[in-house]
Amino acid sequence: MITYGTNPGMGIKVKGNIPTTEGMEGSNKISYLKSLDYRGFEPGEPVKGKLVDYVFVGFLYNGRIEDIRSVAEFVKGHKKADNITAWIVPGSREVEKMAHEEGLVKILEEAGFELRQPGCSACLAMNDDKIPAGKYAV
Repeated sequence: MITYGTNPGMGIKVKGNIPTTEGMEGSNKISYLKSLDYRGFEPGEPVKGKLVDYVFVGFLYNGRIEDIRSVAEFVKGHKKADNITAWIVPGSREVEKMAHEEGLVKILEEAGFELRQPGCSACLAMNDDKIPAGKYAV
């Protein structure tokens, strides 16, 4: 699954197309189109193949140590592309401590990921982890 809009409810299969506005009315349609405009997307177009600017892994519900272990295993020995900003966000200070103790942070940093502060991050943009308008994050 991947999101195409500005909230987790706007998700589709990676190979799917962004929904059209068919059946939408009033403020729902306006809000939907505003979200797509912010992302630089059009209704009905495929999401697969979009240029990615940011990779964002983590926050409260998928910043568990198991998630960070999986990402570290996946990226070990690899390096992110130069045009990508990659963030890893532990869900808590405890998870952050475990990631350091297990050497996961070192693996992630070698792959080009930046460890960010635990807790809410780019999903809420309550700190400096803000995805600029028109940039695409996965």
